[in-house]
Amino acid sequence: AKPSAPSSSSSSSSGYIPPPPPSGITSIRVGILTVSDRASSAGGYETGDLGGPAVENALKSVASAMNDVAAGGGGDKKGGGGRVKIEVAERAVVPDESDEIGAALTEWSTLTSSSSGGSSLSSLSSPGARHRRPRCDLILTTGGTGFAPRDVTPEATLAVLDRESRGLMPWVSSECASRYGQPLASLSRAAAGVRGRTVLANLPGNPAGAKQVVEVALPLLVRAVRDVQEN
Repeated sequence: AKPSAPSSSSSSSSGYIPPPPPSGITSIRVGILTVSDRASSAGGYETGDLGGPAVENALKSVASAMNDVAAGGGGDKKGGGGRVKIEVAERAVVPDESDEIGAALTEWSTLTSSSSGGSSLSSLSSPGARHRRPRCDLILTTGGTGFAPRDVTPEATLAVLDRESRGLMPWVSSECASRYGQPLASLSRAAAGVRGRTVLANLPGNPAGAKQVVEVALPLLVRAVRDVQEN
């Protein structure tokens, strides 16, 4: 079922009012990285990876809800209602290994026409950098954000970031705990930030929890991606 549309005129019990889509069209190429020893192994889950598909379905559903709100006049007053276009450009499953997580995040956030093999802040000032684009504008990981010894996704993410957004995911976890009555959501160690021109964020491995995080975070992440694209 489609989640309730994020509306600029409605809020959660905490008072959170989701921001409407930016004016115009925001096209976002998304990479979804499932981090799970079991899902990546030969034996794996009988059902296969559930986290990645749950994130993808939530992205499309929430984006559709945001567009419905914008079509009804809920978008930015400057330039009218905006629209969000989500394209899942990359999907992968890796084990709970920092090197493999970091390699995927780096590959997907690398400027496509760069010969230097990176999209760090220094490369963005090089000639022609404004005409290059990473494979993904937004990367969402699912899994490995808890307290188990092999939950290393936040550390692997922080290792590749140029700039960390320290307040985003702790606030999202707190909002999820309040909105959905899930106090354990506050135990997430998820990280977020920017590498080059790509926004990265960690989601929980539980499919239901990941869906809830997308519902709360996507309106904010769309704004972050747009800011990065425009600057």
